[in-house]
Amino acid sequence: MKRKAIAGLIAVVAIVAVAMLAGCVDEERMSTAEIKEMVLATVGSIDTYKFDMDMTQKTLISNETGKTEMTTISNGSGVVDETNKKMKMEMMTTIEMPEEAKTPETKEIKMDIYFINNTMYMKMDTGIHGVPAHWTKMEMHEVSWESQNQIELQMEMLNVSKVELLEDEKVNDVDCYVLKLTPDIEKYWKTVMKQGEMSELMQSLRQNDSFDIGKMIKEMSIKQWIAKDTKFPMKTEMQMKMVMSSEDLNITKEKFTMTMDQTTDMVFYDYNKPVTIELPKEAESAAEFPMMPK
Repeated sequence: MKRKAIAGLIAVVAIVAVAMLAGCVDEERMSTAEIKEMVLATVGSIDTYKFDMDMTQKTLISNETGKTEMTTISNGSGVVDETNKKMKMEMMTTIEMPEEAKTPETKEIKMDIYFINNTMYMKMDTGIHGVPAHWTKMEMHEVSWESQNQIELQMEMLNVSKVELLEDEKVNDVDCYVLKLTPDIEKYWKTVMKQGEMSELMQSLRQNDSFDIGKMIKEMSIKQWIAKDTKFPMKTEMQMKMVMSSEDLNITKEKFTMTMDQTTDMVFYDYNKPVTIELPKEAESAAEFPMMPK
């Protein structure tokens, strides 16, 4: 009986081992291409979501007389209604002015932003005495919704990137695939800048033969955390370093070089939960934004 019991135990252990191995093989068979395809296919099933964003940008401007450093820190949160193409976002930006500035102090700017009916509404409070916060608006191209939809932007980044699958991790107790993206810089920049009024500025810059965004972006790294069950994005981290000169921007009066190191972290949550996005009454009489004529 002992021998039979031992034999039976060995058989059970062998079966369990084979089952575990089979499970591992199935997981390994999920290629990065398959994961990428599944993630891109989920966009159509997202109706609403919320997000939090933290961005830090360090800027160094060098010219013949010296160097100037400035740090900008932005923290924001937003709600997106994909079905009705509505978005609202609150953002606080802190600008740490350089010591050599005339007013070397920290500036805080609060912004309330709404995107409704292809119109962008923005209230900016600079905290400057005598400059009251007020609402402005500008009409956007219909396709500009894609530039406001953060999930669409995440999918575009995924679509134009080479993807590497890293070790699994958890985000808020959710099992996630972790993807390392290496984007095609030219395609990435077109995706970000083709939307809305910014495209006109980019077209004017591109008239300068020396303007090559691929050369200006020196470093870029992106990681995305994708929920295994829903295939929805849970988190994104992006780091980017850009270096541009006065020649790149077609500025001839003064020579300078500007280096920008930017880090952006975003977290997405509350997918497909009911949301209400209504334009504040005071925003209905917003003035046209002067810098963006039709």
